[in-house]
Amino acid sequence: MSSADDNLRALSQAQGVYLDFYDLHGVRHEASPDTLRALLRALGTDVDNPASVAEALTAQTARSGPEEIIAFAGDPIHVPVTRDCDWALMDETGSVVAEGRTPGAIDLPRLGVGYYTLHLNGTPERNTFVMVRPHRAPELATQSRADRCWGTTGALYGLRSTANGGLGSYADLGAVAAIFGHAGAQFLGVNPLHALGWAMEDIISPYSPSHRGMFNIDHIAVDGGLGPSPEAHLIDYAEFRERHRAALEAQFKTRDKAAFATWCKTCSDETRRFAEFEAISEIHGHDFRTWPAALQMPGPAARKAVGKRAEFHLWLQYLADTQIDAAQAQATGAGMALGLYLDLAVGPRPDGAEVWMNADTIAKGVTIGAPPDHLSPEGQSWALAAHAPGPLARARYAPLRSMLQRLMTKCGVLRIDHALGLLRSFWLPDDGSPGGYITQPLDSLLAVITIEAHRAGCLVVGEDLGLVPDGFRKAMNDAGLYSYAVWQFEAKHLGEILTADTLPPYSLACFGTHDTPTLSGFWHGTDIEWWQRVGWLSSGDRATRHSHRAKQRGSLRDVCAIHSTATIGEIADTIHRGLAQSPAALVSVQMDDVFGELEAQNLPGTINEHPNWRRRLSVPVEAMEQSTALRHISGVMREARGGPAQYDDTDHSKEVPA
Repeated sequence: MSSADDNLRALSQAQGVYLDFYDLHGVRHEASPDTLRALLRALGTDVDNPASVAEALTAQTARSGPEEIIAFAGDPIHVPVTRDCDWALMDETGSVVAEGRTPGAIDLPRLGVGYYTLHLNGTPERNTFVMVRPHRAPELATQSRADRCWGTTGALYGLRSTANGGLGSYADLGAVAAIFGHAGAQFLGVNPLHALGWAMEDIISPYSPSHRGMFNIDHIAVDGGLGPSPEAHLIDYAEFRERHRAALEAQFKTRDKAAFATWCKTCSDETRRFAEFEAISEIHGHDFRTWPAALQMPGPAARKAVGKRAEFHLWLQYLADTQIDAAQAQATGAGMALGLYLDLAVGPRPDGAEVWMNADTIAKGVTIGAPPDHLSPEGQSWALAAHAPGPLARARYAPLRSMLQRLMTKCGVLRIDHALGLLRSFWLPDDGSPGGYITQPLDSLLAVITIEAHRAGCLVVGEDLGLVPDGFRKAMNDAGLYSYAVWQFEAKHLGEILTADTLPPYSLACFGTHDTPTLSGFWHGTDIEWWQRVGWLSSGDRATRHSHRAKQRGSLRDVCAIHSTATIGEIADTIHRGLAQSPAALVSVQMDDVFGELEAQNLPGTINEHPNWRRRLSVPVEAMEQSTALRHISGVMREARGGPAQYDDTDHSKEVPA
């Protein structure tokens, strides 16, 4: 190996680029020089020639002194300093909290949870970012009167009702939360509610957002409604959006200007910039990278270009914001201790508003993906942008902080999708080089998450599935983040599913997710049939997969004592009872499983090959309260997990929006 290659590998290691990784089958993959160069460029490092690499390596090793400090609230903070200087500690408002002169070290006062800046005078002047975090994020016992609970998760877009016109609305969200709350559920989880973008008409996946800190306007309930949901099992987004957006335009003309003006007084600059992006996208298209150069970043030119049209898009965020708040109020008013359980997607689309608004922190020339795993045998390219660790730290994590603030104030639980991204991210270079892992600043990210969760009083669930490095779950749990335990994946090496009593106590446990088959689909192997249909499996592979699934079913029969003649309904009851009896603090049942659906919401790794994000629930919102299926699951969960003394038989029909 040449000295140039040695320098490239040393620089990569110094900047957190993995030199190799092991896949699901234990096979080692060494990062090629092309991959290392592509990932270093994405981090903002010039590696165009050996001299640039050597220069960057020298600069990397010459750095000294902490650029940030992480401490626990109430603990003493000792900061070594190499020179005499005056210092001042400022809080987030810029007010001086403490100051003095140091002969060689600074002992800061015991501080409360929050963000601070330590300013050192002299030559050179230096600012150090100080993050003071709680020891743990909020926990179930502190946010409710119980140390165990259950809830449900489902697809908001798939809800049928008499007024939503074809796509589940925020009014439906509140109604369903109240219905399940009366049945004893303590939370209602839904797909991400992130903004998809007004001009991006082809995007329907809630996991491919334009901006994760803004809200999806497709779910806004319009005045007077749009009529009943169509009978069709699959959603026609184009047809729905045409009618829905026309109704929004009409409603804007008669808007409550006083209420909107009041909301605007506390509206963030970030939300206003998002509204400008949306307005520009109507003129120049969804991909800001093709816009005129002056508009490819926020600023005076962008504000001038949009005129008054930005007010319309700001008003849409106002509607979404207030309607989600109303849904959370309905949830907690119906007895839910936690209420809404929202989802934070892995990243934004490279062409969307979040990237446009945060160009300085976005990694260039890469997207996020995943190596092959049990969810997708071919691996996954998610076509999502990533924030680069170094630039994000220099921005004091502002994009992450504002995003978490916006989401956590709307819910009682926030799920972080692919939480392994807090430790490392799999980046795929745009130049076609093989993908590789990038180290993420776990301690810093956990500090931000716990600070924001503490402020909002929000539980955090980290979706820690996949290739989990040693120590990651412990670090996450020690910070108060709950693990995410999917029972069908909790198995021995031969696929034998473990007993429910082995599910982690500090977790949210479920049988399946939006990325897995429904319980019925799992039992019948519908996901395997889909894998063959999209060309991932040969007939021989299909047989092997079905044989493995038969072993999984057999192990479930053994651990759950499921009789060989049991119906799928009886099997579902037994599995849900096992979940309820498990030590997991939070247990979730899929709404699709409550109402006996067969097909899954999503097949990971596909876009058009499978009808992802388009399936409607068979049971309308208005029929749920009196549904025998809901009464049944309420009884099953209450018997094993506790809750109301009996099912609430009060007629709440008048509380469900028309």
